[in-house]
Amino acid sequence: MRTPTFRQADRTGFTLVEMLIGITMTAAVMGAGFSLFRSQSRFFDTNQQRYDMMQNARGALEEAQRVIRTMGAGVPNTQPVLVYADNSVLAFNTDYIEQDTVSTRWAAYFNAEAPVAETISWDVASSSVIPGTSYTYPPANFLLGNGAPSPAETYIFYFAADASTSRTDDYILWQRVNNGTPVLVARNILAHPSGKPFFEYFARRTLSTGDTLITEPSGNLPLTRTIVTSTTVDTAAATRPDSVRAVRINIRFTNGQTGTAERFRDVQTMVQVPNNGIPMPTACGRNPLAPTAFVAVDTALGSGKLWLTWAKSVDQDAGEQDVLQYILYRKLQAATTWADPLVIVRRVAGQASYTQMIAGNTPGVPYTFGVSAQDCTPSESSITTLNVTPSP
Repeated sequence: MRTPTFRQADRTGFTLVEMLIGITMTAAVMGAGFSLFRSQSRFFDTNQQRYDMMQNARGALEEAQRVIRTMGAGVPNTQPVLVYADNSVLAFNTDYIEQDTVSTRWAAYFNAEAPVAETISWDVASSSVIPGTSYTYPPANFLLGNGAPSPAETYIFYFAADASTSRTDDYILWQRVNNGTPVLVARNILAHPSGKPFFEYFARRTLSTGDTLITEPSGNLPLTRTIVTSTTVDTAAATRPDSVRAVRINIRFTNGQTGTAERFRDVQTMVQVPNNGIPMPTACGRNPLAPTAFVAVDTALGSGKLWLTWAKSVDQDAGEQDVLQYILYRKLQAATTWADPLVIVRRVAGQASYTQMIAGNTPGVPYTFGVSAQDCTPSESSITTLNVTPSP
């Protein structure tokens, strides 16, 4: 009888050593993948923070530059241009925003949703201290010749400590219009590493070598201008703000982090302010106010000659001060429309009234004469009329 022979069963699994090797390799691959992912994530976060920082810097500077560059635009009468200028505060007047759709002026921008109180000059009834200073403004209401408020509002840019962080060197750039609610322009702002202030001012000086721009010494700050006059009351300190021709902004932007995670971008940018210091610039925006006191003198009886006299428009030497000429019209009283302009009389600065002889009228025929003021746009005022019948 044969003894049966048993064969060892075939092995189909992994040995312990093989499993350990596999686990080790898997862990190594996963570790490398996780390390790569974490590195990429950190890189992405860093780039995102850098991008946010760049956007913060670009947005803040564009907003500030856009407004500061219009300093003095549309500022009439005795309203000052540069109101207050210090290391961290800049206040000035400009016709920057227009909301009026009926009689649009030459504002830099139009915004139908802007609060009316922030599209005209700051009312003295709501005067207050300019942020970051002890300077109260405005001292009076600034008006056009017709009694309407000046179209130039007061813009204030100022840096203030950021109370939402534990840092003592972190600042926010704010913008305020007149006595309105401050608007945040940018945060995560530090002083520039050069030690220069946030705002620097470059003024025109006449030296032996000619006109040049110099940095306004810190000892002259703050520059303040309450009201513009043409009397000896204006001292050198009072008129010094008018000589500023450029403002330099010095800022260090950060990504809001601390320690090794903090990133910086240092910025210095010069903003020209060519409208500052121009005494009573021509506004040339609203239609000028009409001439007044329109009368006729008929002394050459039977000749058909009339001497027409009228008082100047208020906007000739006050208000917007943009009247260039006067236009005379004539029509028969029965006519419903004016004919072409009859005579154009050029403005003479300081002249209170004008007289113009009009010939060619038929004695005994009733006429209506008209006179209007025209500015540089050119736009005309309403026509002041006068009914006259030349003596036969």
